[in-house]
Amino acid sequence: MRKSVVHSIALEGNMSRKKTSVSKSDVKGMVHFAKRYPILAAIIAIVVIGIFVFQSVQDNANKVTIPMDGLYVHYIDVGQGDSELICCGGEYMLIDAGEPSASDTVVDYLNDHGIEKLEYVVCSHGHADHCGGLDAVVENFEVGTVFTSPYPGDTSSYEIFSDAVSAKDLAMTVPELGESYTLGEAKLEFIGPLEEYDNLNDDSLVMRLEYGDTSFLFTGDMTSKAERDLLEDGANVKCDVLKVGHHGSSGSSSYRFLYEAEPKIAVISCEAGNSYGHPHEEALSRLNDCGAEVCRTDLEGSIVLFSNGMEVTKKAA
Repeated sequence: MRKSVVHSIALEGNMSRKKTSVSKSDVKGMVHFAKRYPILAAIIAIVVIGIFVFQSVQDNANKVTIPMDGLYVHYIDVGQGDSELICCGGEYMLIDAGEPSASDTVVDYLNDHGIEKLEYVVCSHGHADHCGGLDAVVENFEVGTVFTSPYPGDTSSYEIFSDAVSAKDLAMTVPELGESYTLGEAKLEFIGPLEEYDNLNDDSLVMRLEYGDTSFLFTGDMTSKAERDLLEDGANVKCDVLKVGHHGSSGSSSYRFLYEAEPKIAVISCEAGNSYGHPHEEALSRLNDCGAEVCRTDLEGSIVLFSNGMEVTKKAA
């Protein structure tokens, strides 16, 4: 039986309190002082109250703000490809949509969940197994903003997607690194790619999503070369959930990257019995060594994770 995935993130900052006692003689002394020096006593009282209020404000400022509605991330089973739906506060974002043959799967999935508008549509890069179904998504749903890699590649699938975007009078937006956007109470930040690579996989948009005290990392088809560059650039790749790069290929998810990211859950999107042999045993071994719980669409179908801002749990798709 497959274990359910439940990971909790403990919030820091438990406060300890010391018990104090005040004797009757102490009380009499304070009353006598207040009667003899009323102005000075009032000043002291104001200062003490001010210190207490300031400390309370500081304590509240240091606490993590926990959202109320919750965040859902759907890793849609599109076979040998990628597609992620993010839902937060009645707003929706779609990252990729698999091969052209998966377009009906993605469109039906969105319709089944009652989605009419996507605040954001993200094309990680121009390979067909990521952007192939996006044209159908743009044609069938209201879309706010379309994000694309600065180096999407000259592919027929990307051209078809681009034409669909233009037909809806939308524009392709290339996000600046470090630029962040909100989705409900969640925050999305783009952290890659840092440059144009010889390998289109490394040109994938890399995104980090924060919700309360939990975080998700989406890496497209990024390989170990781009992983290394991100780390050397000081990018924050810490995450509770990692969308494993390039479908679990041995060329992605290096030890250095995984130990820096420290994912508790790792999601691999690939097709059962695919001709590439994904996920590769080398990648699975590294994920296991790093203590990540691996979830796979080729074994489980679509995967749904839920965050309440403090912990991430697995839900029925």
